[in-house]
Amino acid sequence: MIERESTVQIPLERETARGWVLDIQDDEGGRSVAIGSGSTLVGSSEAAHVVVRDPTVSKRHLELEVLGHGIAVRDCNSKNGTFIGTARVKDAWAESGTVITLGRSSVVCRAAAPDAHEQSAVAPLAGVAGCSNAMRQIAAQVRRFAKYAAPVLIMGESGTGKELIARALHCEGSRGQGPFIALNVTTLPRELVESELFGHERGAFTGAHQRRVGAFTEAKGGTLFLDEIGDLPLDAQPKLLRALDGYEFRRVGASAANKATEARVVAATNAALEHKVAEGAFRRDLFHRLEVFVVLLPPLRERRADIAAISRELLVRIESDHGARALTSAAIARLAAHDWPGNVRELKNVLIRAADLSAGKRVLDVAEVESALNRPMIERERRLTPIHARSLMLQHGNNLSAAARAAQTPRTTFRKLLNTD
Repeated sequence: MIERESTVQIPLERETARGWVLDIQDDEGGRSVAIGSGSTLVGSSEAAHVVVRDPTVSKRHLELEVLGHGIAVRDCNSKNGTFIGTARVKDAWAESGTVITLGRSSVVCRAAAPDAHEQSAVAPLAGVAGCSNAMRQIAAQVRRFAKYAAPVLIMGESGTGKELIARALHCEGSRGQGPFIALNVTTLPRELVESELFGHERGAFTGAHQRRVGAFTEAKGGTLFLDEIGDLPLDAQPKLLRALDGYEFRRVGASAANKATEARVVAATNAALEHKVAEGAFRRDLFHRLEVFVVLLPPLRERRADIAAISRELLVRIESDHGARALTSAAIARLAAHDWPGNVRELKNVLIRAADLSAGKRVLDVAEVESALNRPMIERERRLTPIHARSLMLQHGNNLSAAARAAQTPRTTFRKLLNTD
């Protein structure tokens, strides 16, 4: 439930102000604004010290005042309210990393390290919603790596958008005009992995009615994206390694080898490949060949400021089925407070359910979001497996309560799953 008009005690002592930055995401995208001591007015009016381009934000929406190691937040009787977490606040205290929701926009308060390289001037990646400080760092990294031909390994939880980052790597580099070929290793039948990667000759096996060149050849001059690379069968790994090293590869059923083609390989995984190497399920030499450059994609719970922007993009995508929809400030605040174990994929599902529950309303409020999040318990327990439960425990530092909350499952039920073989 959303708290109305929450008030907290603000520390009275004033210390020497350190540098603070506001990471803003509004209708015009993302940017960072440095603020100093004294009061800073935030609103949609051009007279505000920090202007938020959002018609749902009041002209004088809130005031911020740096007080030592934090920021005092005061709502200026705004129409749609100021939210921190799920609470609508009048007076509140923000620390570094606090996400403030106003209108359909977000402001993150961030203490600026004196020697930190600011990413505020980094443009967001095309096709990737959200431009929090974490995603601007990813954007800078992607543009740097895009200049090279060496492999890139994208690591992140399921549903974090690894293919979007792979496509950005492709488009930002000199290979952007070439083909982008994507293969999900998990979906390939084991007996067809080599054929999909390297091709086959006609009659090489039952069902091979015509010659196939394979993904490596199809991606010539472009990018070959191998999703869930950790599931590549062991017997296919040496051949992939040889191709990555620039040596020849052989199509299934061919008598002669083919010269390795110039395809840039980008691989992705939601698994810890180092663990698979230690278990003997993944070759160490292939792992080191793939990890020339590594992009660590943060989960949604670590970039909550992006949730409003991502939600707007997802609502546009589902508009053809569910009609135009928007979110209230309270609904956005509730979404931002959720832990999202399924990341963006789960967020999309929740928005689809909320739109379905809205009875045709154009604006989705917190009631629809809450109902969409709180599915019947039997459904949640059915989809939560012991493996998923253990994974959530690792993600939350073995904190049982935090992992159970992320799974939306009672602690007793969650503990039983952990003890299930």
